[in-house]
Amino acid sequence: MFAGCVHAPVVEQAGAPAPVVAPSFDDVTASIAQRQAAEDSFVVAGGRTILLTHHVRTPRVFVLLHGFSDLPEQFVVVGQHLYAGGDNVYIPRLPHHGERRAPVRSLGRVRAQELARFGDSTIALARGLGDTIIVMGLSAGGVIAGSIAQSHGDVQRAVLIAPAIAAGTLNDDQAHGLVILAAKLPDITRTNAPIDSTRPEYQQGITTRGLAQVLLLGQQVRDLSKDQTPGAKEMIFLLNEADRTVSYQAAVEVAQRWFDHGARVGVYKFRASLKLPHNVMEIDARGGNVGLVFPVVEALALGTSPPQVAELQTEPCGGLLCAFKRAFRKD
Repeated sequence: MFAGCVHAPVVEQAGAPAPVVAPSFDDVTASIAQRQAAEDSFVVAGGRTILLTHHVRTPRVFVLLHGFSDLPEQFVVVGQHLYAGGDNVYIPRLPHHGERRAPVRSLGRVRAQELARFGDSTIALARGLGDTIIVMGLSAGGVIAGSIAQSHGDVQRAVLIAPAIAAGTLNDDQAHGLVILAAKLPDITRTNAPIDSTRPEYQQGITTRGLAQVLLLGQQVRDLSKDQTPGAKEMIFLLNEADRTVSYQAAVEVAQRWFDHGARVGVYKFRASLKLPHNVMEIDARGGNVGLVFPVVEALALGTSPPQVAELQTEPCGGLLCAFKRAFRKD
């Protein structure tokens, strides 16, 4: 379905790392249950990690990673649909998200390496939930999915939705300077959504230091993509042409680099005319269009062709014509 390259067979050599041994299903579910119980003591109502299982290890497990300042419930509808197909679904809460006390300011404690380690530990748990691991993330979750794709060879597919690889509307030098400046200056916070009357303790918002750390992880993924072949077997990008929050071109650049390393990569986009927000998973009442977006997201998670509203792009690509086009493209 997706464009890609064929690798020569890998010859196992003496001294190669031993295969990773998956933890047992019971151990993993017990560990996640402990995490959920701990979260209930400091996380807003409905904000805990979500685990949907069929009480046994399944052939596939889907790991769904929500966006910055959001909660696992962002993916609950998609997760339930995937679960109904017979697969286990794990939707962990990102570090420092959804805390009852100073919820927006808590996001300022997020660190890039903490997010990367969170991705690693999430995959360690996923190994006990299913034989084939499929990871999907939005925005900050998309960057974590990219970090996972870069380093984990046991991931079958990583789907990056509007990944925060770099800030939108800025050139590379400006974006890099923004990350450095935001990390050094006093943290600035701002709420950016109406308070939910059913749980007034939960506030969505932004924090400059937290966002800077997400973008720092994005830069690390971008840098690694230059020289390192990704571990995951397939990477799919779902981008939003109308997005001004994150850089469309930076995501395409990473996709092209992975493709050039011989990976299977596909890029889909929603046209700007659809007027979707950066958070393409947003509910209709807040400017989203779940009837349009969710079927696309679910199809990409399953590795099937999405509805035509998500258009397959000509990049990444190979050959002289492609190289010429990329060299003279005006970003």
